[in-house]
Amino acid sequence: PVAAAAHLSRREGLVAGAALGAPAAFCSAAGAAPEYNVSATGIKWADTEEGTGKSPVQGALIACHYTGRLASNGTKFDSSYDRRQPLSFQVGVGRVIKGWDLSILGAEDIPAMKVGGKRTVEIPPELGYGARGAGGVIPPNATLVFDIELVK
Repeated sequence: PVAAAAHLSRREGLVAGAALGAPAAFCSAAGAAPEYNVSATGIKWADTEEGTGKSPVQGALIACHYTGRLASNGTKFDSSYDRRQPLSFQVGVGRVIKGWDLSILGAEDIPAMKVGGKRTVEIPPELGYGARGAGGVIPPNATLVFDIELVK
């Protein structure tokens, strides 16, 4: 979901931007992985801070801060925190990778995020960039980790 890297198209950037590589607020000082819940979708998720605001609905314009990393080695590929500007997009309509839409709006076994909430998600390739990868920074069939903060 980021339009960060100049070599990515806006859509690829938005999708990649949703990726992992979160700030310390999402992890312990030792960088320990959160204890994940596992969804039937294949998404692993853990709320690190429950929001107190409203949950978004499909089609709503939302804003998220995020950091994206490769699950294989922890390499950060994008972060809205580095740009000091959250990513704004219409959720649930394919503006970002499918794994992001499901992680934010929720699924049968994933609760919707609430404004103010922080969630770490591990997204399998089929809900990310799949066999094509993205922009030379996300390899084919990569599992992605994102720290997502729902700002608005």
